[in-house]
Amino acid sequence: MTLHKRLDIVKKLILEDYPNAAFLHIGPVGSGKTIFLKHLLYERLKDGFTCVYVCVKHSPKTFMWLMKKRNMDVEPYLKNGHLILIDYYSLKTGTPPTYSEYESKILKLKSLDPVEFSVMLNELRTKPMEFVYVDSLSDLFITYGYKNAMKFLNITVPRIRDTCVGAFALDQGIINKRLENYLRSIFDGIVEYKIVDGPNGIERYIRIAHFDLAEIDTRWHKLIIGPYNIEIE
Repeated sequence: MTLHKRLDIVKKLILEDYPNAAFLHIGPVGSGKTIFLKHLLYERLKDGFTCVYVCVKHSPKTFMWLMKKRNMDVEPYLKNGHLILIDYYSLKTGTPPTYSEYESKILKLKSLDPVEFSVMLNELRTKPMEFVYVDSLSDLFITYGYKNAMKFLNITVPRIRDTCVGAFALDQGIINKRLENYLRSIFDGIVEYKIVDGPNGIERYIRIAHFDLAEIDTRWHKLIIGPYNIEIE
């Protein structure tokens, strides 16, 4: 996997200069949020840090397959304890878990109670975590409903902020604008994505729109997603 130099700039701002912060990654479906954050997750794992990935959109087995498909094999990191997977998907969909070979390595929720979810993340704070990625916040609102999803965020975001870097992906259009604006206010940083019709087809763009802890460059940069890499121009 190759990373364009500008990705290192974004990675440095989000993950290295200010290690304790919670970020909201927001943009339309297909704008590159998930792939961008998976690359950041993989870079942190390669650097030797412990990361947590909450499987909301896919099962843990599917997540590992999708990562490997992009030349990001996370199985070794799961085995050595540097990658911690929380299986939210199986309980949400009511499907049996499909990871018997990783049974002892994957954390399983007993219920969809947001308090239990928050407690589990809080217990993980005793580990030297670097990065927590929840994909996706949109699904949590659909599953939990507004009241419970906000309870989860109000408990979880401060805990993550005290410990490491947290990233929550949100699809635009899932919730109303008023709620979206409120969510923006509770995070330390906002990373925005957009899709535009370019001369050669669809183009994706990314920018850090807001960050409480520093002055930032808020300009849009083109996000190019290749089969095995991403670039930022």
